[in-house]
Amino acid sequence: MKTEEKSANIPRVRIAVLGNINVGKSALTVRYLTRRFIGEYRSNTDLLYRQTITVNNNPLEVEIIDVSGEGEDCFPVEQVQWADACLVVYAITDRKSFLHAAETLAALHKVRQGAGPLALLANKADLEHLREVEEIEGRTTAVQNGCPFYEVSVAENSSDLYQAFEFLVTECRALQSSTKTRKFSVSKMLGTLIGNNSAGRGGGGAGAAAHGGTVVACHKSDLHRSRVLKRRQNFTATASL
Repeated sequence: MKTEEKSANIPRVRIAVLGNINVGKSALTVRYLTRRFIGEYRSNTDLLYRQTITVNNNPLEVEIIDVSGEGEDCFPVEQVQWADACLVVYAITDRKSFLHAAETLAALHKVRQGAGPLALLANKADLEHLREVEEIEGRTTAVQNGCPFYEVSVAENSSDLYQAFEFLVTECRALQSSTKTRKFSVSKMLGTLIGNNSAGRGGGGAGAAAHGGTVVACHKSDLHRSRVLKRRQNFTATASL
């Protein structure tokens, strides 16, 4: 019980890694979380990774859903809505994966209505001799979608791959802090209004007390946990690092 309570108090950021098959999404995710390179492998299921990291000397639980590239015609709406941020990945050696990434970014703006941080990442920069997508094309697409761009080699452990995740985590934490502050501010304001109205009624007595109430700040993590419980059960494979 104490362990569960301690875990519940740790802030959480959820990231969905999206992209076509064989672009290195799993290798990218594992490299970020463990600093190890697992090479290429193909999975036809979504994989959920969990890891507690340290950000600014504070623990942060990161959950990353590696969305399978199988079924390109089916946009992963549930996984996207589950996530706080999305990282869209393509391979510079595969133009089809780049076109898929561009389409995914466009769809994300519609599904998420501009909410939540996004980033575009090009992988396999070490295979320059097989390049099919120029760096300027990736940067232009990122600018058009209002998100940062990173071209990396997961195999060679490019530092930019960590910067991509760190950008998303930092942006999510800023949004979460801002949301929490607004909720407390609104709660304080409502509490003040309720107090003033009760006092202003004077002789209302029991009637005023009967209609009174306490405003409690609603934490995003509590609502989020309830909202995604059923969705999380749909993920057919879970990997814990």
